Parts: sequence; structure tokens; C-alpha cells
Amino acid sequence: MFDLSFLEPERKTLKIKRSGDTILETAIANNFPLYHLCGGNARCTTCRVFVSDGLAFLSERNEREKTIADRKGWPKEIRLSCQTEIFGNVDVQRIIRDEEDLKNITSETKNSKTGEECYATILFLDIKGFTSFTESSLAYDVVFVLNRFFQEMSDPILNNGGFIDKFIGDGILAYFFLDKTKLQTSQLTLEDAKRQMFVQALRACFRMFDQLQKFNAYVKERFHHEFEIRLGLHAGQVIYGDIGHSDHKSQTVLGDTVNVASRLEALNKKTGTKFLISDEIYQFVSDKIQIDKKILTKLRGKTERMAVYSVLGFKEKDQILELQRSLELAVQLNPNLARDFYIHFLDTKPEFQKFFQNTDMESQAKKLLAMFGKTIEKFGNLNQNHIELQNLGKMHEEMGIQVTDFAKIAPSLLYALEKSLGDRWSAELKSIWETALGSLVRLMGKK
Repeated sequence: MFDLSFLEPERKTLKIKRSGDTILETAIANNFPLYHLCGGNARCTTCRVFVSDGLAFLSERNEREKTIADRKGWPKEIRLSCQTEIFGNVDVQRIIRDEEDLKNITSETKNSKTGEECYATILFLDIKGFTSFTESSLAYDVVFVLNRFFQEMSDPILNNGGFIDKFIGDGILAYFFLDKTKLQTSQLTLEDAKRQMFVQALRACFRMFDQLQKFNAYVKERFHHEFEIRLGLHAGQVIYGDIGHSDHKSQTVLGDTVNVASRLEALNKKTGTKFLISDEIYQFVSDKIQIDKKILTKLRGKTERMAVYSVLGFKEKDQILELQRSLELAVQLNPNLARDFYIHFLDTKPEFQKFFQNTDMESQAKKLLAMFGKTIEKFGNLNQNHIELQNLGKMHEEMGIQVTDFAKIAPSLLYALEKSLGDRWSAELKSIWETALGSLVRLMGKK
């Protein structure tokens, strides 16, 4: 018959009585200590094991195990012993071996990540000049300004499909990752998916420099101070999971890729640059970005020199970045942009006036501008934004505005943008906006 071996680190081999017995049944029959707090009824995860060898000789996950595994985000190698049947020689490792392990495992929530590997882009940001600000400012002002800074810098990351890992002092660790499930269901090749992810990360970084200009104007006016930021961007395999004390865990990324990104950010100080990317990223986007210089360096902890690049911006106009920057400029030049839109819209489409008879139009214009601004800022992450747009479409339908009417707002928005931007408005920019508004209308009307 078959063998079930536990690697503890010393191998403990158990004989399986019958083909089809579960891992837990085999452990109990051989008096081998394997936690199973719920009695082997798939109502906890304490009996789970990591399969080192022989995964093909195990039963497929049944519905009870699959529900737990999907909820917990387990890789295929982690199996629930009470539900997993054995049909060949298998090597496993217990995940819970003592009371401390038990405390750690039972603290997990349904959103906990137990550890997985993925390909990701890692972003490190640090503020230059913040120490001098803390030394000359009140504690309240330091915290207030830092929180305002984190808000301004985090939005471009989140709006372009990234995630905030943590705030480290006055710095940010963030990441963009390849979603294996979405990649399998999309038409993209692995190379195209990486390129798309890198462009999203780069766009987020360029937008952060835009946000820094606004932030500095705010800080200079109120606190007579300005800041600079330094960024490092690298990509590769990372380990992702919940790390920390059983009562205080947080999801984080680990590995050499994270260390390299951190050292690239720090290298800016030595090279007099602001934004460095690794060759891993550059080889995919070299045709899309402008670089200031190429630097050959030996990073701490590395035996070989590596090429890194100081990035200035995109070579050609990035349509999403153009949308974001042109709307921001339009509002800056014309704070009454939304009011101009409504005047034009209701003049040219008088049949819609009935929907606004009891509406404070000044307040309505502010709401529109806030909503529209957020929508355009999130254009780099439409996968997340489409639900909000669908809800917006449903809200308008409940007001009596039909899906077929959504496209009628576009000419008035284009009018307001052209009026606001003046000479800066061009046929190319108009085309970009027409395409974007078409996408918004389609998503709003999607069921």
C-alpha cells in the first residue's frame, strides 16, 4: 500500500490502510499528532498541510475544501487534511506543530493571505527634506502635513491599479502585481501583461510628481516649506502574505525584488536623480520612456553590477495621463467649468431641464466636478472603476434618464473643456477626450 510521509524535519512515514483514506484519518490511525480542532469536519483550518511531493496522488478539492481554500487564497499545495484523500505516495509538512503555531493560525481572518508567490512591480518613495521640516515645526503640523502628503501620493498608485503595502516613516512601499487568474482569462500574452503593468506603475509615478507640485504650493503657502520625492521601481518575483504578531498582522511583500527597489530609491541621493528604474522594467518599456541617463552600479548585497535608468517621462503622450493633466489644468484655468457645462447642456438640450427644476445648480456643479475629477483620475484602473460607473448609470436611470441619453452629455463636456483650455485645446486632445467619454458612456450603460 502507499506511504504518507511527514517531514518534521525528520521524516516520519505512516502506512495508509486503504486507498482513498484521508490524510487526517491516516494520521489518527497511526497516533500521529495532527491538529483538527473541529473534529475533521472542514469547519476550521488547523489540520491543513503543505504538500511537498505527490500532489498528483491526492483527490481534487471537494466543495467544502474549495470554499475554504478560495476564501483564504491558498495555493494548490496547501490542503485540508480532513478532506484530502490519498491514492499514492505523498510527502507533506504540518503547518501547525505546537501551541504557538496554533495561536498564529487561529488569528487569521477570511481575508488573510497565507503566503503566495507572484510577479510584481515594487515602488519605493521617500521624501527629501522632511527631517528639516520636522525639526522646525510643531508635532501637530508634522502629522497633519505628512497625512496630507500620503493622501496626495497614494491616490495615483491606487488609481492606476496599485496597492499600498505600508507607510514607512515618511516613505511609501507600494506594488503592482500580475493577477494570474485575470491573465488566464484575458487575451494578453505574459509579455504584454508585464508591459501593461509597467506602464501603469510609470504613469502612477509621473502623476505623483504632478501631485507634488500642488502639494508644494499648499505647503509653501501655509508652512513656507517645499519637498522633493525620490522614487525607485523594480520588478520580479515576490512573496506575499500576512506577516506579524498573531494579533497584529498586515499583508506585505517580501523578497530580493523589494530590497532592490528600496536600494534604487536610496541610490537617487548618490546619483543626483529623482526616479530610477531597473533594467528588468526598462527592457519592456524602452520605446515608451525618456531617460536622462543610464547608470551602471553595484547595489549593496549584490555581486554583479546592474544597469539602472533615470526616467524623465513618456516619449509620446500617454492618453490617460493627458486626460488627467488636461482636466486638472482646465479646472485651474476655469473654476466654473462645471457651471459652463450645465449652461451649455440645458441650453442645447432643453428637454432635460425638467430633471433639474428643484436643484441648486451651484451645488450640483460642484458635485459634478468632484465626481468627474475622481472618474478621470481612476481611468488608469477601469477594472475597478467600472462598478462605480455602472452604479452611476443606474442612479441616472432611476431619475428617468435613459441609457440612450448618456451620450448626449459629451458635446457639452467637450465644449466646457475647450472653453476652459483655450489655445491649449487641440484636435489630438479632443480625440482623446471623445474616446474617453465614449468609454465612460458604455460603462455607465452596461448591465
